[in-house]
Amino acid sequence: MVVDDNAYARSAVAATLRKLGLVEIDELASAAPAVGAIVANRYDIVFMDWYMPEMNGAALLEVIRDPRFPAGGKVPVVMITAYPNRETIARAKELGASEVLVKPFSVSQAAAALGRLLPDGWQLPEEPDAKQVLL
Repeated sequence: MVVDDNAYARSAVAATLRKLGLVEIDELASAAPAVGAIVANRYDIVFMDWYMPEMNGAALLEVIRDPRFPAGGKVPVVMITAYPNRETIARAKELGASEVLVKPFSVSQAAAALGRLLPDGWQLPEEPDAKQVLL
């Protein structure tokens, strides 16, 4: 799942994840619907923006990491932010973010985060050999 109020940023994160071979990506424009989606679905990982109107990433993390939240709240969370500073990163980790990525991030940075968080790790897809590609 990708949660970001900025449509371009949300699309860019989803495109990056697709480059890594992920095909089922729910894209949500705000944190409130993400709460319901996490309750209703099992996600392997959530990428969420730190700054969002109405309910920011910190508030969303507080909700889903609350002990009273259903089991879906244990999903690994990658917090993404365009405004990194020590306080933001420390607060994200304190609230239960598994990783913090700074926008814009590369495909290899996203792959590294996935590799650290998913049980079987993650590898960048191999580049097809130019000789094997048929046009």
